Amino acid sequence: MNDNTTPTDTPPGPISANAFLIQPKKGAVKALKVVKNDLKAAGCHWQIGAWSCPLSAKEAIETLLKRNNIGVTLRSFQDDYFCKEKRGQEADKVWVQIDILEKRHYAEFTALLVDRETLEQEVRTRGLALEDSHVQMRLEQLDDREKAQNILMEEIVQLRNSARLLESVEEIKLPFHVLGHNAQREILIWKDGRLIALPAGRLNKDELRLYVGGDSEWFQDEGAEKTLKLQLIDTAHKKGFIDDQAPLKAGVWYINKKWLIISGKRAAIIERNQLHYLEEPIFQGRLVETAGPSWLDWSILEESMKLEESMKMGRSDLKDTFNLIYDRVNQWNWVDSSMGAFVTAFVMLSIMQQAMSWRPWIYLTGAKSTGKSTFFEDILQGIYGGLVERLDKSTAHATAQTIGNSGRIPVFDEFEKHKHIPDILEMAKLFNRGGQKTSGTGSDKAHRFHLHHMPWFGSIYLPKKLMQDAAQESRIVKFELKKLTSASPSLDRFRVGEGVVIAAKIVAVLILAWDEIEAKAQEINADRQSFTQEQPGIEVRTVENFMYASALLAIVSPEGIEETFPRWATIQSEDDGDKLLDTILASLIHVEGNKLSVGEMLQNTGRYNDELERYGLKIVMHKAKDYLALRCESVTRHLLKDTEYAVLDIRSPLARIEGAVGSAQVKMAGINQRCVLIPMERALGE
Repeated sequence: MNDNTTPTDTPPGPISANAFLIQPKKGAVKALKVVKNDLKAAGCHWQIGAWSCPLSAKEAIETLLKRNNIGVTLRSFQDDYFCKEKRGQEADKVWVQIDILEKRHYAEFTALLVDRETLEQEVRTRGLALEDSHVQMRLEQLDDREKAQNILMEEIVQLRNSARLLESVEEIKLPFHVLGHNAQREILIWKDGRLIALPAGRLNKDELRLYVGGDSEWFQDEGAEKTLKLQLIDTAHKKGFIDDQAPLKAGVWYINKKWLIISGKRAAIIERNQLHYLEEPIFQGRLVETAGPSWLDWSILEESMKLEESMKMGRSDLKDTFNLIYDRVNQWNWVDSSMGAFVTAFVMLSIMQQAMSWRPWIYLTGAKSTGKSTFFEDILQGIYGGLVERLDKSTAHATAQTIGNSGRIPVFDEFEKHKHIPDILEMAKLFNRGGQKTSGTGSDKAHRFHLHHMPWFGSIYLPKKLMQDAAQESRIVKFELKKLTSASPSLDRFRVGEGVVIAAKIVAVLILAWDEIEAKAQEINADRQSFTQEQPGIEVRTVENFMYASALLAIVSPEGIEETFPRWATIQSEDDGDKLLDTILASLIHVEGNKLSVGEMLQNTGRYNDELERYGLKIVMHKAKDYLALRCESVTRHLLKDTEYAVLDIRSPLARIEGAVGSAQVKMAGINQRCVLIPMERALGE
């Protein structure tokens, strides 16, 4: 021993010491770190602020400390760790490792939350677009960090399972089921189907008595409630951290190669095509909420998954389910005959929205009485029931609260009448690749809403705000309806109770085929450059919008679907521009007591220049070529006020006309105005 080492304290009378503590003196902490591997080799383990070592190794350890001139205090004591069998000691070591990993997980969990909020605030305050390359790069970095968090949580879960297997001492049976603890230092317990959060620092006798009951054996002996409290805290510690700020709600989830289905009061995991019900409402460290709608028939899902081994006709079942829905969808009068098949694909994919890497916005348009609202009621709600959420008058924040952290299918009907269109569309950008919206509260506990949805919209016309934003417009897959003819049969609706059966079949067949669908979708996306070059009108975003639906249709192979991307997907925007220009050219203007069309006035160059300019039209020279300049605001106000284009932004469709210049400064009425330029040969119909 050296002069800095205090002799072992020996209390009067015999003690049943089996270990001694090494407590560092001032300046000895770093020195102990240098020899920690030697201490571990001698059987020591780290306690809070000190090393605990077996008495049998005392002589060797004193020699080690003297050789390295490390000043410590040695104190004999009883260490339960050395009373345990080897398996119990190994379990304790694993729990220490779990503590370290959980601290790292929680620190990153908090940092991620702050970084996401910072980025969202920056996007809002600076008016950045989510498509901005810098924003995309930071979003990808945050997504990578979140994936690393999921991997770390998997490791923690595995370590917990290992520690429980190693433990040889049977735990005291508690009067309720402990799930773990949250970030607010609350113990989460599951009792009678309800989640209860008990603050760890305020576990008094009265509160425990409320949940356990005074007749319980825990209150028969003096001090037993203290044992209950300590056991409760220790069990919560061992179960680990639970994320209860963003619980998983009703729907279908695909996380870390495992499927989670939540319907009503039941939840089940499907892994390697085997279905197992959850015994507790926890999935990979996140709380599972089982208070949502019951939207599928569990017995049908069980039967479908059991049949998988004998079902070499998996494709046959997928095709049968597709055709069952297609027969109903095709009752509507779609503008193009192939639309029904693509609509059916998106109806089926709606339940799998969270598993998709890109989710387009599905938009139904058509005149009054074409059946848009009826489609939402009879098809979407007819199959998925309460999982379909009608948000016709909802705000953006209320929408996030309603569907966030869930597999609900959002529907915005009569969207052109919606009062919050800009906010809804801006928030809906988070749906496409999946994002998170946070909401502050009166406490330090912020609400987080994970959004990963494929929304359905319906309206007679696309709203002006939507047409003004090219980034938003490009996210749409538009399906147009015509009125049903008098010869059309009445719509065949799903019978009561039929929807939950069909929903279960959809989930089963898509899970069994998902690897193939995903591989095909990514293959299509990987070939997007060749698609954009080979097929006129196809854009990169078009490929993303259709890749999952096209992959599903490639497997079920419905009749009449031979191309990956339908013709109407590439021409609908261009046709809108041409049709709009024709409407402008046909508009009538009162001139000299007569009514002349714009087209007629343009034929007589020079005579009607002043009249045309008053209506926002002017012939100009641009790069040695004649163009018709259109000041869109004036054209809309004067020439299109009684047409379907009156409430739309006409700039985007006009700019897509072949040869057009989307934005140019033109002097009208003595003021420079921003105009769209159309080649005169197109304006004159040459």
